Amino acid sequence: MQDKNNKKVIWFGLIVSIFFFLIFIFTKDLGQNTTNRQGLLEQVLPGAIETDQAFLEINEKKIGTKIIKNENIYDFMQELQKERKINFKDTTYIGMGKLIEEINGIKNSGERNWIYYVNDVEAQVGVSNYKLKVGDVVSWKYEQTNH
Repeated sequence: MQDKNNKKVIWFGLIVSIFFFLIFIFTKDLGQNTTNRQGLLEQVLPGAIETDQAFLEINEKKIGTKIIKNENIYDFMQELQKERKINFKDTTYIGMGKLIEEINGIKNSGERNWIYYVNDVEAQVGVSNYKLKVGDVVSWKYEQTNH
């Protein structure tokens, strides 16, 4: 009977150790660059990663990076910001999502605002609602606002 209880304790300890090891590895790699983030997700959720890129274009400068399946534009931009490829500020509006207020030091004003396009078509949803597809080109243009 004692031997049976010892085996249960050993198995329980092994399972708990593996659990904490996985948490350590996962949290250690969060915040790393896109390649590490995708590699980790591919290990945890095989098939969750698209192998191609999407692109962000600001003032005709195009930046590409790999995307995660079902990633929205806001999360994509946050990743690029972590990689120090862009800088932006946003505001969250309940029921509408995120609004980009400033990109690379240029702020929205009463007369001109940042408007985004996906594959040369003006977006009809907010950046936190549009799910990127492989090959999408998200273009930000600082445009005159129609009053």
